[in-house]
Amino acid sequence: MEAAFLTASGLLLLGFVLRAKVRILQLFYVPAAVVGGLVGLVGVTLLSPDVFGIESPFPDGLTTHATTVVNVLRTWPGWLIAVIFSGLLLERPGRSFRRSVRLAAREGLVVYIIILGEIAIGLLATWLIIKRVLPVPVPDSFGQLIEVGFAGGHGTAAAMGTIFEEHLEFPAGADLGFFFATAGLIFGVVSGIVYVNLAVRRGWTRSGGTKIAMLTGLEARSDPKPAAFARVRPEVIDPLVFQALIVAVAFVMGMGLKWLVMALIPAVADVLGATDESRQQITRYAGNMPLFMFTLIGGLLVREAMHFLRIGDLIDPDAVRRITGAAMEYLIVAAIASMKLSVLVTFGAPVALLLVLGFIWTGFCLLFVARMLLPKAYWFELGILNYGMSTGTTAQGMMLLRIVDKDLESGAAEDYALAAPLSAPFIGGGVITLVAMPWMLERVGAGWVALGLYVLMAGLFVVGVSLARSDRQSPAEVSRHK
Repeated sequence: MEAAFLTASGLLLLGFVLRAKVRILQLFYVPAAVVGGLVGLVGVTLLSPDVFGIESPFPDGLTTHATTVVNVLRTWPGWLIAVIFSGLLLERPGRSFRRSVRLAAREGLVVYIIILGEIAIGLLATWLIIKRVLPVPVPDSFGQLIEVGFAGGHGTAAAMGTIFEEHLEFPAGADLGFFFATAGLIFGVVSGIVYVNLAVRRGWTRSGGTKIAMLTGLEARSDPKPAAFARVRPEVIDPLVFQALIVAVAFVMGMGLKWLVMALIPAVADVLGATDESRQQITRYAGNMPLFMFTLIGGLLVREAMHFLRIGDLIDPDAVRRITGAAMEYLIVAAIASMKLSVLVTFGAPVALLLVLGFIWTGFCLLFVARMLLPKAYWFELGILNYGMSTGTTAQGMMLLRIVDKDLESGAAEDYALAAPLSAPFIGGGVITLVAMPWMLERVGAGWVALGLYVLMAGLFVVGVSLARSDRQSPAEVSRHK
């Protein structure tokens, strides 16, 4: 653990130095954490044994140590994103319940359109091209790889890999899923930064058309700003530690909520008369619900409890932002540095085809679907968060969002988290991905399933347009977001 922390810290420092000195990094507004993560990724690749079939020239002891550090770093993103969401609702006033529900519903519709589109376009390509023109001996579920790797990530790739191997007799599916997850992460970061620069120059962000300054990161030396304010006396406890304790309470509250949900599932299943097999399936799906969804609620409960007890003024929003910001920096560098690049690609042409289609579709969803269906005051902020999620991970989307919304003030992150219960248990690694879709493909076939998905997406788009028209923000609401 100590070695992993020191490694991540060293990479962050190196990333900051390179960001301050290299002009092209300033031009593309690449965060120091991304730079440090990429440096770490290159180092890990060189140190890893048998990368791409080439034996590492470094001593075995060094490669073993590097592998140990990387294995620790791979565990960080999951709990760090939960820390970030613990503080998300702590440091800002809440919106009305009715408005939150409507915004969550609009965001949920967009997520479904993006992810169902990833499935549909992959299935159609498999049915029309891969199995007929190439042809390559793959199951119909091969078309799910875009969704499995992009929106699902490495965890979903592992789960789907078991299905590929045990039920579809396609053992290469797991390796291909990991490759898609890795490719999506890399492409999502690079293309996402390009989209961010385009958005800023075209005036799509809340800051309008302000040109991105060529920042080195050292400009604040001449005009320093307070990073936090003391709400308690330092003679009693350090003020920043006190704010960290509030975030920790929210985190623990979220963990407790998830434990409570998992504990209640067997009782609910008994009341409903579910079979043992059904109960196990429900428990497994509930266990896949992300922790960050519960820690967000934990933060809300802590905030409201403190206001109810008339001690809400003890929360320092600036300090909470610094704490969650630090978690974000380490999350980014850990996620990038620990990516796997040694995945063997055994189906070159089909994989390339699905990758290109996936990249085109996610870009279309950002530039068109998000603009049509999401709140106009911050459609790009929420759209780029969805883009990062749909090409890699939620953490990647948060990183891209933070470039244009560094203090997460737009409301995009809240909408995303509140909509997670509508999508996370079902798509992008949920019950539809791992159970319903393979079952339907086995009985109906890729062509008919793809057609049904396109019809469903069209219906969701119509509903989204209707919600967007009926939920226009007033000028006062728009100005509050700016």
